[in-house]
Amino acid sequence: MEIFWKLLAAVLTAAVPVLTGFLCDLIYRAAQNAKEKTEDARIARLIDEIGAGVRTAVSYVNQTFVDELKKSGVFGEDEEYAKDAFEQAFTKTIEIISEEAVLYIEDTFGDIREYLEAKIEEAVHDEKRW
Repeated sequence: MEIFWKLLAAVLTAAVPVLTGFLCDLIYRAAQNAKEKTEDARIARLIDEIGAGVRTAVSYVNQTFVDELKKSGVFGEDEEYAKDAFEQAFTKTIEIISEEAVLYIEDTFGDIREYLEAKIEEAVHDEKRW
């Protein structure tokens, strides 16, 4: 019986470090997976926030600026009005979205103006289809 206990002690002595290493690796992988899911969820939230902000800004500018100019018949005559409408939409988007979203755009895409210009143009195109 003494040999059994010595053998068991030897096996456990060898197995504990292996099992501990395996357990530590499993915990590390679980933590990394949770971190990636959290980061993915944060990015998805920021992208949704930016898209909603742009759509809201474009709708706002259409209702408060463009529609009035169209009613008066001067919107299509002067390209300067289109530039003014874009500037208003750009400014309103920056006001609407969070600082975190602004930083995400700058960190990910670089030039915020260039990125939002494309998004605003897309939203204007979508709004014209309705």
